[in-house]
Amino acid sequence: MSVSRRKVAYFSLRGAAFVAFLLGVFVMPRGGAAGAVVLAAGAVAVLAGIGVNAGAAGERAGARTTSDYFSSITPPQGDWPPFDPDRIVDGELDGPRAV
Repeated sequence: MSVSRRKVAYFSLRGAAFVAFLLGVFVMPRGGAAGAVVLAAGAVAVLAGIGVNAGAAGERAGARTTSDYFSSITPPQGDWPPFDPDRIVDGELDGPRAV
């Protein structure tokens, strides 16, 4: 489904839910039928919006800042320690032969 068809489907669902809501509130006589129409319109409007913004700019807002912070507090991944085990670090031989 292309992006434009998605937009048409999304706005059509939301528009139909809005019209049904208006009909249920202002046109239909009060009662259970009008209440059911209003509740159904609300459910359609909410369910039509689920996943619409997933992966868009609003969904990822602040993601780079969070990623930068996470990488600043996370130890390096890979060989640890990141130097030769025979190297002297802080006056001590580090590695398996340090005993």
